[in-house]
Amino acid sequence: MSTFHAVPLHRDGLSTTATTAKAPVKLRLRVYVARGALDRQIAAGRPHESTPALALRARQLTDPRTRQQIARSLRGIVDYADYRASHRVISASVVEPAAVRRARHPILGLAERLEGAVPVNPAGVARAQVLLTDGLSPLYNRNCPRTATQAIYEVQDALEADTPRATFDAVAS
Repeated sequence: MSTFHAVPLHRDGLSTTATTAKAPVKLRLRVYVARGALDRQIAAGRPHESTPALALRARQLTDPRTRQQIARSLRGIVDYADYRASHRVISASVVEPAAVRRARHPILGLAERLEGAVPVNPAGVARAQVLLTDGLSPLYNRNCPRTATQAIYEVQDALEADTPRATFDAVAS
């Protein structure tokens, strides 16, 4: 059985890739601690150039390694939902398997898009991350007013957008 995991920043948590290596350690630490809140701000359309922390997080989100990790998590959640469909599973996972199975093709398409070499808007990557980690997202919450397919299409639109200004329901705190 394949399992899915929320996307860690990087193995050491503070990332020493070229994307963030030039940032001061203090800023990297601040971004690591606040990455969830920063992701929600970027996903909601806050200009990522407005603060050094948002700018660094936006660079981290668009880094190919981060994009690949999110894509793997998306594929993992589909694998998990498929496995649950054919096996009785006792799990602490709160994935809504029916919603994930209905959105299977859009989810896998998003994973493919994230793994591609075409540049993406950080807001779209942040929305994908929030979709995977927010318990109120349609991947986990059967009472969410949006379907998983709608949420995936919103993420794909945000990946392409020049100026991410649209609202994102799962971001509301």
